[in-house]
Amino acid sequence: MKISIVIAILIVFLKVNHLSAQTDTTFTEYETYLKTQSGEIFGKLTIPENAQKVPVALIIAGSGPTDRDGNNPMMKNDALKKLAHQLALNNIASLRFDKRGIAASKEAMTSEADLRFENYVEDVKAWINQLKQDERFSKVVIIGHSEGSLIGMLAAEAADQYVSIAGVGRSADLILKEQLREQTQAVKDMTFPIIDSLKSGKTVYDVNPMLYSLFRPDVQPY
Repeated sequence: MKISIVIAILIVFLKVNHLSAQTDTTFTEYETYLKTQSGEIFGKLTIPENAQKVPVALIIAGSGPTDRDGNNPMMKNDALKKLAHQLALNNIASLRFDKRGIAASKEAMTSEADLRFENYVEDVKAWINQLKQDERFSKVVIIGHSEGSLIGMLAAEAADQYVSIAGVGRSADLILKEQLREQTQAVKDMTFPIIDSLKSGKTVYDVNPMLYSLFRPDVQPY
């Protein structure tokens, strides 16, 4: 139900100033890529059939190893894929992509330890520039989910419109602690000091291997 409501709101928002009728409810998809200094970032364009000068939404996935379709190794829901298809059925094109280091774009990340949040922001700005040069599109709209909402917000000045889905309103340390609050006290005793240290700008190298999915040394600088 929540996904349906979000899609409905997005469609209304994106169709402002774009009133041309579209009766053909089919669409086509094909692979595309963005060239960067460290490698190519791959994505998928979804284009409404017989579309003429339509808006295009740049869909940005959330945190972690989440791919262009909204899936990760722990969960598959195809949420972003479904969003792209519903937008297309309403005459709105979209581009969703695998962030550097993820899925098809894995080779674009030279080293996990060198990855920074700003890299994702610059990638989004480059995608926007590439989409703006495509004459099929009337405007570029950012749609960011979760962490993708913050990435999109920081790149939004390059776009025409911006949509946030479940964007965060608090600092990362508070969010992580909230997410871990249901864990055992032993887990919280190990993780909360690491979070506090990272907030103060100090990395922690003595990390229990069971916490490597969140706090392995290579990912802490990010």
